[in-house]
Amino acid sequence: MTPPAPPRDPGPPSATAPKAATPSWSRPVALVVAAAFFMENLDATILSTATASIADDFAVVPAEVGIAVTAYLVAVAAFIPLGAWLADRWGARRVFLAAIVLFTLASLACAVSGDLVQLTSARAVQGLAGSMMVPIGRLIVLRSTEKSELIRAIAYLTWPALVAPVIAPLVGGLLTENLGWEWVFLVNVPVGAALLIAAWRVVPVLPRAPRARLDGVGLGLVVAAIVAGVVAFELLGAGASAVSGAGLLVVAVLLVVAASRWFRRVAHPLLDLGAFRIPSFRVTNLSGSVYRAVVNGVPFVVPLLLQDGFGWSPTEAGLMLTWVFVGNLGVKPFTTPLLRRFAVIPIVTVSTVGLAATFVGAALVSADTPPVLIALVLLASGVFRSVGFTAYNTLQFADVPPERLGSANTLSSITGQLAVGLGVAVTALVVRVADGALGTSGPGDPTGYRIALVVLAALALVSVVEGLRLPRDTGAALRSPSR
Repeated sequence: MTPPAPPRDPGPPSATAPKAATPSWSRPVALVVAAAFFMENLDATILSTATASIADDFAVVPAEVGIAVTAYLVAVAAFIPLGAWLADRWGARRVFLAAIVLFTLASLACAVSGDLVQLTSARAVQGLAGSMMVPIGRLIVLRSTEKSELIRAIAYLTWPALVAPVIAPLVGGLLTENLGWEWVFLVNVPVGAALLIAAWRVVPVLPRAPRARLDGVGLGLVVAAIVAGVVAFELLGAGASAVSGAGLLVVAVLLVVAASRWFRRVAHPLLDLGAFRIPSFRVTNLSGSVYRAVVNGVPFVVPLLLQDGFGWSPTEAGLMLTWVFVGNLGVKPFTTPLLRRFAVIPIVTVSTVGLAATFVGAALVSADTPPVLIALVLLASGVFRSVGFTAYNTLQFADVPPERLGSANTLSSITGQLAVGLGVAVTALVVRVADGALGTSGPGDPTGYRIALVVLAALALVSVVEGLRLPRDTGAALRSPSR
């Protein structure tokens, strides 16, 4: 059946036109955007399970394949502001559809790559597409949803970020072992095609913002700062190049300062930093980024604890990690009623403390611990991380006025994406430093991984401190009026 023709793009709204009422949220649109989130989030982490097979095919050492992972993360984070500008200029729907097409084609290019250079180049294009697909998809949902319905809409957009990193090791391992590493990417082709058809049918056309020239200087500063920051953490984790990494990290900080000063001076900045003056947005995107980094560090360190520390197979470790996934989904029916019934700040506090407790519990398990007990710890971890993640993602836009949604969404996408990459990088750095200081590295010794889990627990508790200073009724606009 031929999809119906999309409505014509109305262009920038007239200054004299009456302001249209914000429509009620659309479940089909939220589901389509959530599916795009899932595809992008899964692809960000699934490659790690295929590293050994790719290195063997390309006749390189496994460590060299890390450049393909880094290229993807850098491209996603660095080009988010460009995607926001394109959405304002050409329309969010049009750019969202184009990003799905580009992501699918880049996935195919990854699968047919003949060497590491081709794979890295294709991954960078994938990242470019992801930088437009995910933030713009969320912007479409935000601009089509009333504040009182934001909790329900965000709940749909939260599960991909929680589920994808957890099931990626299992899915990637099964595809690589049974079909070959190429299928880690080929699976995106039918998914992307189905997603494109669904998005064409249900994603609405939104009014575009007044067109402004691209802030080329601002874009250059943002790209340079993000590239320098990501590469710096990669070098810090390598050990031998730690000094170079520290120097590059200083360069990244200086570039961030220069970009901030530029954005405050220029007439049409690439990034509007005004949203950081809103307390709830600032807390959820600065302190909240620490929470997101911690959440994304756990799916990295727990499988290593089980495999290197306790001698489990990759499949066994992946299956055990799915208990986090079970906790995520099991609590989902209760997150929306919970956020409607109670204030957001206490929910964030309780879920963060509970999450930190599960990290300590995971650090205390041993090779002799009954698997049922390990599963219960990971199940509880999944419950707490799901509630906390949903609360943070919902609260960040609670007090943002409609005219700032675009810039706030761009800033949130950048901080969130960097938190994903830095969570893994910082966790790996803690493991390396702990092993080096204690001389305990090697198969069968879980000490470094246990220390990393305790550090993640401490960071989780630190992340909630600033949020406690917010008024207790912060985010009250998210709850429906009492009946």
